[in-house]
Amino acid sequence: MTTFNYKGEPIIPTRGMEDALTKIISALEVDYRGIGFHSLTRFGKSTLAQFICANTEWTECKYVAKQANLRVLGPGESAFLDWFISQLGSQVISHQAADRKIERIVNTVDLMLRSAGGGSLFFIADDANLLEQTAFQHFITIDNALEKKGISLFVIFLFQDNHTSSRREEINRTTVTPQVRGRFLTRYHRLHGIRGVLDVETFLERFEDEVEASAGAGVTLPRSLAPELYDGEFRLRHFSEQIWNAGCSCRAAAGHSSQDEWPRRPPEIE
Repeated sequence: MTTFNYKGEPIIPTRGMEDALTKIISALEVDYRGIGFHSLTRFGKSTLAQFICANTEWTECKYVAKQANLRVLGPGESAFLDWFISQLGSQVISHQAADRKIERIVNTVDLMLRSAGGGSLFFIADDANLLEQTAFQHFITIDNALEKKGISLFVIFLFQDNHTSSRREEINRTTVTPQVRGRFLTRYHRLHGIRGVLDVETFLERFEDEVEASAGAGVTLPRSLAPELYDGEFRLRHFSEQIWNAGCSCRAAAGHSSQDEWPRRPPEIE
């Protein structure tokens, strides 16, 4: 089954995405309240978030997912609570006290999950590197309020490396307190891009033979464009090794490591 994002575009799962989903399942199985992933830009963090929102069949855990826009978050507790309410799809009410805002969040999430038949709220904080340290504490406040009502919250933090310094994976997690780390970021993983020939081959196999060009098309984009060619044995994936080697040579010529991972974006077909 093809998964489409909110724009109606097909999502081609990479092996790196599948690895991330497996890690989320592992964190859920031991009752963690969250998980963190980090990568450089264009490695598929937002695509992973869109997949989780659009496809619930990758896990036996029932959930409703919300992908949050952190670029509209203002400073302070009141602004954070208003932002959280808006990310749930509710209208913000001006001049409410903090406890009333938290009550609205609890009631909104409760109604949302009841309408979906139960489960947890998966709250996806994309560009989590934009969060101030105090904002992580506000997540704990909301989690505590939801827990009192028997409601489960699981926060997926997606950090971008190198957003403020030359340091990479450590810059993100070290900005939070031990309390936040223990609750949400005990599991903290790298989100992988395209790592080798097998990753290229898997991506191309799904693009050529599995992922529909559009909802209800019943055919992949390559087959729709060249049906006679794809009725035969020709497949781009048969040239995965040559594609990988050529890409590594180009990256080396541009001053990058020839054995480094590729961002997800270059092999993505627009």
